[in-house]
Amino acid sequence: MARAKEFDYDEVLEKATELFLEKGYDNTSFQDLVNHLGIHRRSIYDTYGDKQELYLKVMEKYARFINQNYFSMINDEMSVKEKFEAIFNYSAFPTKACPKGCLFVNSAIELALRNNEISNQVQLFFDNTKNFFVDLLTMAKEKEEIAQETDVFELASYLNNALIGIRVLVKCSPNKSELTNIIKTTLSIL
Repeated sequence: MARAKEFDYDEVLEKATELFLEKGYDNTSFQDLVNHLGIHRRSIYDTYGDKQELYLKVMEKYARFINQNYFSMINDEMSVKEKFEAIFNYSAFPTKACPKGCLFVNSAIELALRNNEISNQVQLFFDNTKNFFVDLLTMAKEKEEIAQETDVFELASYLNNALIGIRVLVKCSPNKSELTNIIKTTLSIL
């Protein structure tokens, strides 16, 4: 008779996310995972697969978490600039629930050039963010919040790139006023 799992699937993924954000993929050994997750090696393999499969599951959960937070922090009453300020501030000034940096930025830097599967997940995340920005800018254009001649695809690419930059910069711990000024300058284009 098989034993019932004595751990919560999503909680383990959250713990793995913390460890991968802190140490990176390459610097996280399987023994580090066993120690940090608090479950047996066999349970990790049986439930999540090998280290790369676990990492891909972590990436998927992390993407859902970020996207849900984006949607929860904006509403239709906000101007387009207020929406982007909320999104940029969320990335620049993370709470305990969202640690500094970004798993996808880390993955792009550490793994994307040598692992196609992870590269595809990184690209999908960045594309989804850009498409979300296109939607926000298209709505803003319809409401005449931005100029009618604005190329929303170009502007979305620019803002997505700037957000990625913020996610990198926040790992270096610049002061709050510097990050605030960078966001203010970036969003002045709106």
